[in-house]
Amino acid sequence: MTSKLEKMSNSRNINIMRNLRFKLPPLNSLVIFEAAARHLSFTLAGEELRISREAVSRQIRSLESFVDAKLFMRLHRALELTDAGTKLQATVSDSLGAIADTTSELIDPKAGLTVVVSATVAIATFWLTPRLPRFRAAYPGTSIHVTVMDNPGNMRHAGVNIGLRYGDGSWPGLIAIRLFDVESIPVCAPNYLMNAPALTGPEDLHHHTLLNLDGASHAPEDWTWWLNSFGAPVPEVGQGIGFDNYANVILAATNGQGVALGFSGLVDEMIEQGQLVAPLAAQHGRGMGVYLVIPNEAPMSTSTRQFHDWLLDEAR
Repeated sequence: MTSKLEKMSNSRNINIMRNLRFKLPPLNSLVIFEAAARHLSFTLAGEELRISREAVSRQIRSLESFVDAKLFMRLHRALELTDAGTKLQATVSDSLGAIADTTSELIDPKAGLTVVVSATVAIATFWLTPRLPRFRAAYPGTSIHVTVMDNPGNMRHAGVNIGLRYGDGSWPGLIAIRLFDVESIPVCAPNYLMNAPALTGPEDLHHHTLLNLDGASHAPEDWTWWLNSFGAPVPEVGQGIGFDNYANVILAATNGQGVALGFSGLVDEMIEQGQLVAPLAAQHGRGMGVYLVIPNEAPMSTSTRQFHDWLLDEAR
């Protein structure tokens, strides 16, 4: 026989569900809003969801009517989230992501045993990958998938559980934990110094082949920045070799092709192993560091939590 307390509890749950039905907008409009907010484009959202731009626009108007607030500023050939839109995006993105994660684990229980980690080329190549055997030995039942991307983007949408990023720790929608500081130091192969000009201070680098990480995004920390910070002359154009990938910069350095700017924390083990040497004591940084990042309020599976804690231990 159902007790009076159970009847009251059931009645309360029914009332809550009825309230949710009236308080929540149609789920489809939320899915479409999430895509439009992420792309800041009705056209791209429509292409992703395989519906027309007009259908996206209708759903957004319906959602705006429901919440009685403008969610987008319609600019000339561009969209911009309003304050209300920004607030709603954060909640909708996290909530839909959580639902998707839980559903995936219910459909495939083994999904919770896979950890997807994203990292920049430099961090993935020189810090994370060499350490993975230690994690595999400690947690042999967990599958790790590493995806290399320099822009964290929307981790939840990309299915990424944990990210490793370089910067100042300020990424909207992400919780960032600083793992270690980064300074730029000149490094080269031991055999490079045998036949190279003297290298006793920053000013001597003017006579060496400098291996540079090219590109506008890297200019704030390239050789010109580093040499200027010490008042040292910058070599003529054509004296160095430029790459658009940090892995190639360090590979060229280990091959004895010149002097590279190494990021402390990433090249430390290569120096300890004798693959590289740091001929100068001079180092310089911008206060940046390597961070562990996770989507704000994202649920973590047991395997993801284990990998999260292991990364913190490795950084210590």
